[in-house]
Amino acid sequence: RARLAVVPSRPGPPFANVHAHTFGLAMGNRPPSCHRPPVLLGNLEEHAFGMGADGEYSGQQLPGHERHRRKSTCCDPTQHKSRGRDLHQLHQQHKAEARAQCELIRARHHEHIEEKKAEAKRMRALHREHLQQQMEQQVAYAKSRKQRHEDRLSQHLEQQMTDALSRSDERQTEMLLDAALGAGVRGGGRLPPKIATAARRAAGRVLHDATLAEDPKRLKGAFVVASRLEATDLPEYAAALAKYKEVRRFPEGWDVGQMLAERRARGRLLARPDLSEDHRLRALVQLLFDRTTRRVHTRDRNGAPMPAHLDVVYVREVQNDDQWVNYLVRREAIKEELRQQTGLLLAHTDTEHALVEARAAAAKNIKVQLPPHALPGQLVEVVNPSTGLPLRLIVPTSVAANARDREIALKDLLADALPGPALETAANEAWLFHGTRHAAAQSITSDDFRVNLAGSSTGSMFGRGIYAAENCTKADEYSHEDPSTGLHSMLLCRVALGRMAYNAEVTPDPRECEDACLRGDCHSVLGDRRACRSTFREFVVFDEDQVYPSYLVSYRRVLPPPEPPSAPPSAPPTAPPAPPARTIAPSAPQLPTSMMPSYRR
Repeated sequence: RARLAVVPSRPGPPFANVHAHTFGLAMGNRPPSCHRPPVLLGNLEEHAFGMGADGEYSGQQLPGHERHRRKSTCCDPTQHKSRGRDLHQLHQQHKAEARAQCELIRARHHEHIEEKKAEAKRMRALHREHLQQQMEQQVAYAKSRKQRHEDRLSQHLEQQMTDALSRSDERQTEMLLDAALGAGVRGGGRLPPKIATAARRAAGRVLHDATLAEDPKRLKGAFVVASRLEATDLPEYAAALAKYKEVRRFPEGWDVGQMLAERRARGRLLARPDLSEDHRLRALVQLLFDRTTRRVHTRDRNGAPMPAHLDVVYVREVQNDDQWVNYLVRREAIKEELRQQTGLLLAHTDTEHALVEARAAAAKNIKVQLPPHALPGQLVEVVNPSTGLPLRLIVPTSVAANARDREIALKDLLADALPGPALETAANEAWLFHGTRHAAAQSITSDDFRVNLAGSSTGSMFGRGIYAAENCTKADEYSHEDPSTGLHSMLLCRVALGRMAYNAEVTPDPRECEDACLRGDCHSVLGDRRACRSTFREFVVFDEDQVYPSYLVSYRRVLPPPEPPSAPPSAPPTAPPAPPARTIAPSAPQLPTSMMPSYRR
């Protein structure tokens, strides 16, 4: 053992020589202590302090080499790993418990916050309800106070009005009436009895004076006074309406009362009553559409399919006071100018031919047979016995759905003319179509046409003017579908063409067309594209007052059914060779000119 010991030259720290310690040689000539039986303790710290084999604690820390020896010889690795696993499980258990405690605290905190929020919301609702109750009480108190004040004022004014009426003091009556209207004295929504009597007297006097004067401005003012004084049921009011209609030369059937009722909303005398329930008028407009349909495709349709026909759905009459008067004044001026000239070129439009057919059908006492299963209000097709052409009519509501006798006179199904005065041939007046958007049609019928917007959507071949057509399919090219209804809109207008500048050039000069009307003696331009391109005739005017939109027509495009797919060609049957002979190729079948589509402008 002495030979195996390695003694350092100088004393060093414990465990400096591992071999010497391993073999039990203490450094510094210390007695060996490795022969003592080891004590296996559960806690490693017990090996670092002086606890003997008898389990008594010495209170002194063991030397470093002793602690290292006990640690290396007294610790079982398996027991140490098991103890580590136990400690790790305990640590995980403590973490889980801490996490659960945190979740519990967080849940309690969230519940506390929610309770606070609910309490705040309840307090706000109570506060809002309290404020609303206070406001309602204040409003009710103010209304009752105002009502008491109005009652006292009404009684006072009624007493004074009674004295003024008994004395026949017109001046005092007018002053008291103005004071009552200015103060808004209305018991139960109406004027008190004495004040209402004075108001009716004043309104009747104003209406009577305006009727005698025959002045449109005074009549319109009298209408406003009567409406304000709640005296529109007077006989003088009806007489003033008739006089105003006579002075303004309104067409027959215009409801001036409705125009006055709608004036407060629109600011002008304007009404657009729906005449779709008049099946005779709707059938006449449908006849105008059918007879002026030409299946000619132009570039202005922008690739849209050509409809087979157009079905009229709604017809609204435009009753515009200012537009009508301006149109009458301009038409009379054109009529006076043409009276001094000769060689007038008349329009002779396709719409005129359709109206002639309607007048002829009404003059003859002919009857048509309606289909047996047609329902009231439905559009049906019959044959005109006098012309042999198809005629689409509206089944009247008076015809029962299961009626056996369905033979009805044609004059009871088709109107003979459009309402209103006849066309002025001396002014070269004609019925023409103008296609546009639904919103633009509403604006035109409310205000007027605007020449400064001419050509903004499709160009201006014949100048910057208002374009109209005699064929509904031409006007349909510029109409757009209303997304809300799926219908298209078109205006049926009266147009005072006057002297027309005829133009059949393929590429006309727009400035030359404008100068012919604005600087020359012409009133409109007839662009005859039918003569040069086999399409349509277009009529252009450069004055808004030469056009009056009489009817706003809503219609539906009906497209032709799609063509069935052609079957693939089958192989010809085998036949014996024929002797050589001269063959002639069969010519293609020729379609009528009206059915051949054209793609020219």
